[in-house]
Amino acid sequence: MQAADVIAEAESRTERPKRVAADQAVQIATAVHKAADQLQDQMPKAAELVHAAASRLEQGAESLRNQGVGELAQQFNELGRREPLALFGAAIAAGFAASRFFKSSADKSH
Repeated sequence: MQAADVIAEAESRTERPKRVAADQAVQIATAVHKAADQLQDQMPKAAELVHAAASRLEQGAESLRNQGVGELAQQFNELGRREPLALFGAAIAAGFAASRFFKSSADKSH
């Protein structure tokens, strides 16, 4: 088996999980957008940043759908080298927004 065959096999095995991950990323982005909407009145600047993070998540989901695993790994590594603080900040903002959204969702269900 040649290297090209191994790469092709790996990509075919990762296609379904990649698609599922992209779908989940879109669902998370939707939740983050909703959380940002809730922040809008109290903290408009924070809401703007959270919306931006959710939009980047949606863009990432689209990239995940359209690119191979090798391309994605390379882009992620490049982003980490170029913008480590932006990557870290986006992760924190998304986590904060998601926690607010899930907390408010839990409060409404009771």
